[in-house]
Amino acid sequence: MLTLALFVSTVGVLASSQEPRLVFRKTLVTEIPYTYAAGFPINITLDIHNLGTGSAYNLKTSDPWPRDYFDIEGETTAVFEEIKGNEHHQHNFTVTPRFNATPEKPLLYVRGFPAELQFTLDDEGEEPIRAISSQMRDILVRSNEDYIRLTAKHNTEWAIFSIGMTAAVFGPFVAWVILSRKGGLPNAKPKEE
Repeated sequence: MLTLALFVSTVGVLASSQEPRLVFRKTLVTEIPYTYAAGFPINITLDIHNLGTGSAYNLKTSDPWPRDYFDIEGETTAVFEEIKGNEHHQHNFTVTPRFNATPEKPLLYVRGFPAELQFTLDDEGEEPIRAISSQMRDILVRSNEDYIRLTAKHNTEWAIFSIGMTAAVFGPFVAWVILSRKGGLPNAKPKEE
């Protein structure tokens, strides 16, 4: 699971007891961690935790995925009126890479980019504070065929390998048991002259 976090402390006088202290985290989840492919969804979660005792107001998250390369299910932005002290808000959406591989371009490279959070310290919305998450890892999107080849279980190949290894290990043992019941290997007779 790819987790990106940015600790955001509000601007102002040090350690006011009524200040919000926000943690903004972006998480990408796929079927196989850190493996991305055309046609396979990536679930995005934007988490906002308020670790302080004060409230933050007029929160807006934004995570702009390039629509040229991704189909987007859900909204990439979310608005929350208020997050009180010790509360948590979450926003989820899904992106699905769109990519046709060619011999010249076998992978799609997407440079990592941060999500953005804007909020204010009062409910009137004056002086918005902007924060961004840490930059996520760069994404290499495989073609659908490469992903299927990478994630295949190879059951037939493993079955053949298992049968061959069983024969190689137990074959000599079975031959020894059969021969020992028949009295072992025949002794070589000396040549008569």
